[in-house]
Amino acid sequence: MNIVKDNLIIVIFSVLSALSFVILLAYSSSITTEIKEKEAEIKRAAKLQEDYHGELAEFKNLNNDFSQAKSELNQLAALEKKQTLFWKKILNPRENHMIKWKNKAAESVNADITRLFSSLRARCRAKEIELPSAANKTPTINFGLTSNKPENNFGFGFSSYDGFWPSFNPEEANIIGVQAKIIKEIVEILTQSVTESESLSLVEILREYAGEVDLKYIKNDQLSLGTEQQLLLRTKGKIESLVFKVSIKGQSMHARTFINQLRPPFMLRNISVRREILIEEPPQEDLNFIPNPFGNSGDQTPIPKSKSSPIVKDVNSEFIFLIEYVTKVSNNFDILFENKTIWENAEEDYLVEFLTDSGNSDIIEDAKSKIFSSEQN
Repeated sequence: MNIVKDNLIIVIFSVLSALSFVILLAYSSSITTEIKEKEAEIKRAAKLQEDYHGELAEFKNLNNDFSQAKSELNQLAALEKKQTLFWKKILNPRENHMIKWKNKAAESVNADITRLFSSLRARCRAKEIELPSAANKTPTINFGLTSNKPENNFGFGFSSYDGFWPSFNPEEANIIGVQAKIIKEIVEILTQSVTESESLSLVEILREYAGEVDLKYIKNDQLSLGTEQQLLLRTKGKIESLVFKVSIKGQSMHARTFINQLRPPFMLRNISVRREILIEEPPQEDLNFIPNPFGNSGDQTPIPKSKSSPIVKDVNSEFIFLIEYVTKVSNNFDILFENKTIWENAEEDYLVEFLTDSGNSDIIEDAKSKIFSSEQN
């Protein structure tokens, strides 16, 4: 005991050291376990992070793809707007007879065509345009004659309906009415192509039949398209048109003036020329007869002074114009909204922006109803 008392401080220090060692040993063991648990958690987190990186790798270009898609959408909108403006210029709604046409009763169309005959014949007489007779295509008005001109009955594509009008249904009658308006404008353009110094003749005007009844009675005024069909703009479901063929006899200046006056919706699809050449025999030349004093009278042959060639003279040529009159253009833009896959999870703001930039702001509400109402349902 004396030893303990004498070394109390050392004993206390030893006891405290032993106690501290035990405590630290226990804490160390606890910390080691916790560290191992944290390391395991870190490894699991690292593995999970690696998995996330692998999944996100598929979307690393998402921002670039979005920017590219937005750029392409803007390009499509600009292209659509250009096409819309182009076809609107071709259609020319302000002057298009089909668009401006107001439906009429068949009898009213009959009255319009009856007035058309007298009006166009009077215009041609005033401009001294020769017209073919109903029996053939030989002009019945001769230039230079001031009297005894026979009354012409040329029908301008409607010969069968001069004094006769079958039972048309309203739709067919109205198509004929539009054709009459177009032909009237064609003849008016033709009258403005006349010059005082050169004669001009109208050979024929052909048109497409308007329906079953018209096909029955149109006769020689019918335009039958063969290989020329491939020259036309019209495409089923996209472009509709009425086609005419106009033939004239005159000089090239007449043809140029006529063509220069055609503007949309008139589209010149083809022109062919039949050139006429008149060959005249020259008057007979006097023969230079020189007698041979050393020969017999039977051996003496007259010798011509010169050998003359026939005279080649240009006369009027026949110009044949294939004219397509555009009546309707449809770009089938509405079909775009029927494809639900394209507009799946679409954002309204981008839809509105696209339709506005493409020049189709008038169908925004209709497009919204087709796309977003179907998504809600």
